[in-house]
Amino acid sequence: MPNTIPLISICIPAYKRLNYLKRLFASIENQAYKDFEVVITDDSGEDDEVEKFIADSNFNFTLRYIKNEQPLGSPRNWLECFKHAKGEWIKIMHDDDYFTHSGSLNLFVENIQHGIDCIFSGYKLVDDNEIIKDMTIKMSKFQKIIRIPMNLFASNIIGPPSVMLFKRGIEDQFDDRLKWIVDWEFYIRLASKYRLSYIPEPLISVGHNDTQITNSCFLNPEIEIPETLIFTNKYGNSLFKYALAYDAWWRLIRNLKFRNYSQILNYSKGLSINLNIKKMIHFQSFIPYHLLKIGFISKILMIISYSFNRIK
Repeated sequence: MPNTIPLISICIPAYKRLNYLKRLFASIENQAYKDFEVVITDDSGEDDEVEKFIADSNFNFTLRYIKNEQPLGSPRNWLECFKHAKGEWIKIMHDDDYFTHSGSLNLFVENIQHGIDCIFSGYKLVDDNEIIKDMTIKMSKFQKIIRIPMNLFASNIIGPPSVMLFKRGIEDQFDDRLKWIVDWEFYIRLASKYRLSYIPEPLISVGHNDTQITNSCFLNPEIEIPETLIFTNKYGNSLFKYALAYDAWWRLIRNLKFRNYSQILNYSKGLSINLNIKKMIHFQSFIPYHLLKIGFISKILMIISYSFNRIK
């Protein structure tokens, strides 16, 4: 009897962007590896463009389409998509990303090994199908992340969720309170509890466009401050043991031009604010802002602040 459970569920949380979605579907149809299903949860609301496209198309793979009764937003739509997956492994693909070449999915599958819970790959950042930059990191950098996952708080060098394949049943889910830092916050928890591996090849092409959520989050204190506080409160003082994590908060305070405690309090949404953050704001308030904007000066001042406040 043939196996009716596919090895891979390609989960696509879609939202309106039909031109990008068509590109993704073309890359899926082109995959040499065929033991997969596609699950798409459509968060487009009253817009029925995606629904009509699915109804009018004939694909060479199993596809299940779910139209959300009410838009869920990100990442709740991701979680909804996972609920409908039947595969042993889940390959999340955002609708504006796509597989770089026909062998991409096969290379993910070839790296499935006993004891491995999640596989990441490198990626290319693309704009209108023109390569902007190959963002693939070296294996040594990935191994350093495994040793010190908290460094991702300073810089998400792994990439967006489309670069990952993870085992169905992993109990840690994306935190649906977040949308700006939801990916690397999830990676940090994964690295702390599960076995991860990395393919240092750009198997995924990640779309860079004006419709992405991160564009509305960057330097927006109404989003950045509550989300970063949620993360910080999960780990408490232990977060500030790491120089790169300390520097991330230092840069956030500087870039948002917070010069006193009341400014961050206005955006905290009632979340507690760690004493180290208060000390950073106080320290920076004594430094003329035109000096803080100078990179090497800011870095020296951060090191001084970190040296005085470092958690042992």
